[in-house]
Amino acid sequence: PAPPPTDAVSPSPDSVAVSAPDAAADQVRIVTALADDALEGRDNGTPGASAARDLIIAELQTFAEPFAGGTDAAAYLAPYSTGVNVVGLIPGGDLADQYVVIGAHYDHIGRDCFPVTDGDDICNGATDNAAGVAAALSVGKAIAASGTPRRSILLAFWDEEEDGLLGSAAYVASPLVPLASTVAYVNFDIQGAVLSPALTDLTVLVGAETGGAPLVEAVERAAGESPLSWATFSLVFGQGRSDYANFASAGVPVTFFTDANGPCYHTTGDDLSAVDFDKLAEQALVAEALVRDLMDTDQPPVFVSGLPSATYEDALTMLGVMEMVEPDLGLFPSEVTDFATEFRDALSTMAAEGAEAFDDADIGTLLGGSVTLVSALTERECTPLP
Repeated sequence: PAPPPTDAVSPSPDSVAVSAPDAAADQVRIVTALADDALEGRDNGTPGASAARDLIIAELQTFAEPFAGGTDAAAYLAPYSTGVNVVGLIPGGDLADQYVVIGAHYDHIGRDCFPVTDGDDICNGATDNAAGVAAALSVGKAIAASGTPRRSILLAFWDEEEDGLLGSAAYVASPLVPLASTVAYVNFDIQGAVLSPALTDLTVLVGAETGGAPLVEAVERAAGESPLSWATFSLVFGQGRSDYANFASAGVPVTFFTDANGPCYHTTGDDLSAVDFDKLAEQALVAEALVRDLMDTDQPPVFVSGLPSATYEDALTMLGVMEMVEPDLGLFPSEVTDFATEFRDALSTMAAEGAEAFDDADIGTLLGGSVTLVSALTERECTPLP
């Protein structure tokens, strides 16, 4: 859907002070500002990246404190050797020395992407990841507005994700709060995106099993009332392609909210016309419910290692996705249709044989097919949403 009317569309930092009473309108305003052509794709080390930081800090100043104290905008900056992260803190109450970290990368790739429209060479990164930044800010604002959380909330906006997850890697190497005191990391990367018409309401959440039953059950509670279709997958299905991977590698339970790679991924078509703002609003609400659960629970997640890379439940979830996308297969090249048919049939066989028969060969088929599927979903034409 087209974004609802908003008066704040300028990329000027002054335009991003919180004023909209409605969270959805607030998200539109933030995405519009971060994906503006004036920021030239937010490539790291450019004036556009600096402007993006200013926009984020202007938002944080309305509800969050600088982690290291102080009151000026620079106090929200967390520079490292090759870039600059942005961090804000919502102090907690009786468990203030425990933290839920919420993160999203704010950088994008400048002009280094595939053009889909003549005369347009700016990779605006509206879904990737202006919408993720908007979701993270939305969650933080809602929590701050409702009083002191039991645990502290650290909001982090990463630089250089597009260059190899460097901003979050720098944080994990020198964390502002002990990783052992971080009960969970909630990551947003690519939100409000549509993979195909039949998958309009599909969104993905990866890695909850890393926090054991407390995190899996928290995710189920948060998503239970959502009108979206939530495909929950094991950690490996994220392919290590976003900042959650650094936290998981360091033993922090993670959840990764994503819409995966669609036809507008890393193209000039990833602008406002690619964002389903209704979907983004629902994603933010589910994430808010999850974070509220994590910040208040008496049973926080504890990192679980040694889990299988993929499970029978992953196969069932992927089969559901393949059945959902089937009406759209005519929109893709014929080789994609052939692959999808074969992959769906293989998944159907796994489902029929049951959990007891699920073995390493099935895991290989499932993971290999999933990688191919993610690549195939980018092969549809990038067109504006209706």
